[in-house]
Amino acid sequence: MKLSRLTFALSSIGLFSIATGVLAQVTTTQEDEKKVEKVQKVEVTGSKIKRINYETASPVQVITRDEIVRGGATSLSEVLKTISSNQGGIDENRTNGFTAGASGLNLRGIGSQATLVLINGRRLAAYAQPEYQTTFVDLNSVPVGAVDRIEVLKDGASAIYGSEAMAGVVNIILRDNFVGSEISGSVSQSQRHDGEQVRTTLSYGFGSLVEDHYNVYATLDIRQRKPMFISKRDDYLSTEDLRPYGYKDNRSLYTFPGNIYWTDKVTGKFVSRSLDKNCPANNLVPADTFFGAGTLGTACVFDDLKDASVNSGGKTDRVGLISRGTWQINADTSAFAEIMYNQNKASVTGLPHWFAGQNGLDTGALPITHPQYPQELIDPVTGKTLAGGNGTVRVRASLKDFPGQGLQNTTDFGRYLAGLKGNYSNWDWESALMYNTSKVESKATAGLLSVPFIAAYNSGTFLFGSSAQNADLYKKIVTDSSDNFKSGMYMWDAKLSGELMQLPAGPLSIAVGAEARRETLEVNPSQLSIDGALYHRAQSQPGYTRGRNIASTYAELSVPIFKTLEGQIAGRYDRYSDYGNSTTPKVGLKWNVHPTLLVRGTYATGFRAPTLVENSTQILKAFLSYRDPERCNDKFKNGCQWSSAYESGSNPNLKPETADSFTVGLVWEPSTWLNASLDFWQIKRKDEISTFDLTTVLANPGRYAGNPAAVITRDPLSAADKAAGATAGEITNLRLLLTNVATTQVRGVDMDINANFNLGEYGRIYPNLRVTYNHSYKSAPSPEAEAIEYAGSRNQPRVQATAGIAWEKAAWKASLDAVHVGHMSSNGDFTQPCVFETQGYANLCKDIPSFTTFNLGGSYSGLMKNLKLSFAVRNVLDRMPPFAPSATSAQAVAAITSLHDVVGRYFQFTVDYKFK
Repeated sequence: MKLSRLTFALSSIGLFSIATGVLAQVTTTQEDEKKVEKVQKVEVTGSKIKRINYETASPVQVITRDEIVRGGATSLSEVLKTISSNQGGIDENRTNGFTAGASGLNLRGIGSQATLVLINGRRLAAYAQPEYQTTFVDLNSVPVGAVDRIEVLKDGASAIYGSEAMAGVVNIILRDNFVGSEISGSVSQSQRHDGEQVRTTLSYGFGSLVEDHYNVYATLDIRQRKPMFISKRDDYLSTEDLRPYGYKDNRSLYTFPGNIYWTDKVTGKFVSRSLDKNCPANNLVPADTFFGAGTLGTACVFDDLKDASVNSGGKTDRVGLISRGTWQINADTSAFAEIMYNQNKASVTGLPHWFAGQNGLDTGALPITHPQYPQELIDPVTGKTLAGGNGTVRVRASLKDFPGQGLQNTTDFGRYLAGLKGNYSNWDWESALMYNTSKVESKATAGLLSVPFIAAYNSGTFLFGSSAQNADLYKKIVTDSSDNFKSGMYMWDAKLSGELMQLPAGPLSIAVGAEARRETLEVNPSQLSIDGALYHRAQSQPGYTRGRNIASTYAELSVPIFKTLEGQIAGRYDRYSDYGNSTTPKVGLKWNVHPTLLVRGTYATGFRAPTLVENSTQILKAFLSYRDPERCNDKFKNGCQWSSAYESGSNPNLKPETADSFTVGLVWEPSTWLNASLDFWQIKRKDEISTFDLTTVLANPGRYAGNPAAVITRDPLSAADKAAGATAGEITNLRLLLTNVATTQVRGVDMDINANFNLGEYGRIYPNLRVTYNHSYKSAPSPEAEAIEYAGSRNQPRVQATAGIAWEKAAWKASLDAVHVGHMSSNGDFTQPCVFETQGYANLCKDIPSFTTFNLGGSYSGLMKNLKLSFAVRNVLDRMPPFAPSATSAQAVAAITSLHDVVGRYFQFTVDYKFK
């Protein structure tokens, strides 16, 4: 390969990269480049062997610095969540989870645990607080201001980086060295006048590796964003009353100040009304909406999205520092050290506290002595209730006058590394020590102390809807509680690469390496949670501390079979102190059929031992809203969809996951202005660690009868409910434990097309297109069941794509990027009837339309020397996501928030200045 062609490929790789193009992991200064007259070898993600040819057998996508900043992204999450190979993942803006402010990838849609995230080729500690039992690397722990580029390896490179990299590897490459100083500042805001954001990045570096033999630099990244609220979004995004859009009224019976209902003694039917009889007319609905046909009276409804302060994006404050120092000891040896620290404070607000009063709960039926007990139900002679059935008056209420439930997570992430590297003859070597930790303080705000609150309810000193009456009570019973988590990783690694011998077709190259690490996890719930002292907040188990040791070795050979055919053979051996040994091989072939055409392919195996969270004995408790199909029918609706206790547990008896993956692809470069790649991929994961799907368990309880990993607990069916048409008692608890569910097999095709056109006096343009077609996603609901095809179902679009075009001329730059999520079925399981149809809304049993958003960016650097002014507009057309209500959750936004943007149009203005 000629030097001019390699230089061109490396300098323009962001807009002219194929899926396998990568940059060197060693960056040289301008002074170095002037002195280097020979072709430099580069290390490619997916291989530890340095090479002249930047093509390998593995498909790699490179996201350059220009691509990161041109769309206005201020976090790695905003960059990586939109790549075509990613499907959902942990969302930093969700309000119904535990890990507020954290974000994780989900390559190929098979779970965040199957994606390995690295910095400069080395691992990161997992985010300390699990999302239920899901562990992941928090993308927001890495300040985006220090990122030079991102390389996404799209095959299972388990033999090189880690056996658990079943879906692929994301390698975040930071600056190697920097001289000078830069400052960047930006302001942003949504079109709905929320989500105001201010961001500042400062970089300073000194020392030339060539002249001074050292370099030290630091980057400080600060970002503050105010919350965004779903109530400010448009139409069906901001309301639970979906009747105008072709669905039902999902507003809640948990209203402010409340609803009461009882059984009429004469007719045996439910009677309902609001507590204060002052419900606004637009919130008053017939009682049979909730309790079925024949119910008497009305119910006052509450819109959780419109009437509460639910976030569409939480408040975040981030401070990140990255510093690197390099000392050139001599011509062949250098020492380096890195410090990374990031603090992320995130706050989200969700639903108000809710209240359920009926027999069997801590807050029982409304006491007859309570001031708000309906007087028409008190016998004036005996003073006893006139209610029929079991003689109780039940309550459903929203405690809107109390502070809403919130979550404030403070994450402290630290990464400290020191090492040596160098070369001897034709050999390169490197070794380093690293300590990496993630600490999370998760504060649940505005909790209610159960004992005094229940006592106030029973005595009648707590009145629904009476803010003044409850003011003193509020001071006594409202409290915060904090859970604390810490994960750590201590690691030593060493690697050696070079040429063993010269073969007729070229050098036989080898890389060998060793790695030893210790992983730790500490979980410390608040004492209030352990004691079960918080109202309707699930009781926590005591905390625990776990740890394990892992030792790994790997070797890789690059074998030139013929001048045009190269083979890659690699193997990795891991020894876990708690799960034994594993050996994971990888093989690859690269065939240059023609100077313009390359054929490539890989095969790899994977092994993922259960994490320290998954193999513990902890049972995590929460409250969950779901629809109960066994209890609900055309005649009876009471208790079909309430919030009730949910347990998701770890399992010390789990087996490791294993996987097989392969890729086959073509790379075509007919000219210097066009290249394209097409890669077929397949991943088969066995003994997958997960919980059974809740909707499937509720719809087919017989399938899971006797399985300890899926237990449904119900109250006995009462005579009154049976007379009203119910066929099962209310669910009082759901338990879904982690288990080795079954096998999942996914396969599809990635296509990348990149071009580079010279328009002469009109500048240059750089179009690109990246498409992922998910051909199949088969998974079994249980080990003995047949695999079900989910590709194209809800949350599993077949097509995801990004397309962009960038233009530059002198001081001007502009770009337009599109993010496309293909259409998908509204049905989540093709083997089951469409839930919408069983509810009477067959019109919704159709495809959810595709969704495409456009991001516009531009910059001008000709106003004055070293100054650049930029703007970006995300979702420039202010497109709303397609109408996609959930058939199983009444409290969900009517869109698929893990895939579709619900923020709307968002503006950003940036100023950059370089000091020379």
